[in-house]
Order: sequence, then C-alpha cells, then structure tokens
Amino acid sequence: MVRSVGRKAAYLGELTRLGIRIPWGFVITRSAFRRFMDIAKDTVSDALKGVNLDDPRDLSRRYERIKEIMTQIDLPMDISLEIDQHVREISTDFVAVRPTFTSGISGPSFAGEVDSFLYVNKADIPFFLKQAWANYFSPKALAYRVARGDSIDIAVLIQEMVDPDSAGTVFTIHPVTGNPNWVVIESSWGLGQVVTRGLVTPDRFTLPKRDRIIAERYIGNKHLMLRFDPSYRGIREIPLGGKALEPSLEDEKVIELANLAIRIEEHFGKHVNLEWALQDRKLYILEVRGIKTMWEDI
Repeated sequence: MVRSVGRKAAYLGELTRLGIRIPWGFVITRSAFRRFMDIAKDTVSDALKGVNLDDPRDLSRRYERIKEIMTQIDLPMDISLEIDQHVREISTDFVAVRPTFTSGISGPSFAGEVDSFLYVNKADIPFFLKQAWANYFSPKALAYRVARGDSIDIAVLIQEMVDPDSAGTVFTIHPVTGNPNWVVIESSWGLGQVVTRGLVTPDRFTLPKRDRIIAERYIGNKHLMLRFDPSYRGIREIPLGGKALEPSLEDEKVIELANLAIRIEEHFGKHVNLEWALQDRKLYILEVRGIKTMWEDI
C-alpha cells in the first residue's frame, strides 16, 4: 500500500500487524490529496507561474504563498466528515501530523525535507493537514518533480502524540564501521529531535546481535531536552543540570529495544534505522527506514 499511504505509514502498518507498539492513528491517503488539489489546482498554478527552479529564494517564497492559499480552501465535505469520525477514536489531547510521499519502495524518500507537526490540538487537524499537503510544493519536492517528470503524491499520517520521557534512534548495522553484526542505540531525554538534530551528545549503547548484551556504553552530556509546554503552547528547550549525565535509558530497556530492532530487521529482510520513544516505561516505534549499504539495493 506504499503508493496509497506512503512509505512511512506502510512500514508502521506492518509493525502493527506484527503486534509491535506504535502510536495509534490513521492515514489520509493520496486520493484525498488529489481530491483537494482538483479544487486548489488553478489558484496554485497561478502562484507557480514563472517560478525559477534555480533560485532557492524564489522557490521558498512560492512555497510560503502556496501554504497560505491551501489553508484558505475548505476540505471536501465527505473527507472532512470521515476525518471527524476517526478523530473521535483518538484518546490523547494532541496528535502528530506527519506527511509522507507516496513514491514506490525504491523511490525518493525526502527524509528530513517535509514538515511534521507535533502536539497538534485535535480541533486543528484540518489546518495542519493542509500544511502537510503543501509539502508537495516544498523547494526540493517541486524541483524533483519538474526535473524528473515524476508524480509523487502525499499521504498524511495522524497519530496519537507520545510525550516521551526519553527517545532516540537505533541502527541494526553499525553506522560508522558498517559492521552488520551490531545494534547501536542513541538516546536522550525528552523528544527525539535533540538526537536527530544533533542538539546534544546522546547516550550510546552498542550490542552484538549474537548475545545482545551491552558491550559498549557511553553516557553523553545531554545538557538540554525538548518538551512540550502547554502554557507556551509549543516545544521548548529545557536545561537539564545534573540530569544531563544520567543514563536516559535503563539497561533493561536497552536490551528490549535491541531485540525489537532485530525483530523488525528480520521481518523486512534489511538493515533498518528506527526512531523510538519511551513513555511510562512503554517503548513505541515512531519510524522505520531501510539503510542502504554498498552491497545492497534497498
């Protein structure tokens, strides 16, 4: 279903079938995006007239204008009603709105080039859905489509928001040496963006796949964390003081996460990079990506 729901959502759907814990949610498929663009296409086309693909500033200006245009257009009524129906099943106060391009398994992934929205109030989902759809016209996506002539639509994943105590990444192949016999976990306090954006030096745990014991342990200086502040209505950087040098993941959870990562690797038949979060001692998998190596075509 990658071409309908996007690679990100399809992979997470596979994990659900395996009984692996991911944040509950639903996918707004590319067909809904196409329906909306049938309404918006003339206005958006006007905004793109004369665009200079070689000028990043022009591309960015057009992208911002298109986001404004799309926000002002109403969703088709049947799509709006269906979204409302699924939103009623959400048990958290906030959701994550995560766009995903619906290219094929070996097509462009645009990792890090699309805007995900965290801690979105359920009432604001329609607004942020349109903001997510607007990623179709982001500078990189626009340049790619024009240059290649490929059609890559957008699906949007709506998920219950996990408010993590700690979070990070895990690789089922050593990201530096390329040794496939190791699992490497990086972890820090709060939201995982402190790890993926390189804001702190995370904890690092290295385990051999054969016996899955912690062979190497490095506790980083995690001097700040990102947390949602309801009074601020946004994500803030919080200095950590003495907690900075405390392990952000217990040994028991390190081993549980390594076992989970190896199980996912075995299911997909390729090395994987996962994003994960820990809330109330429960591990959640937030994203799965295949890892390309010199000897594989993934």
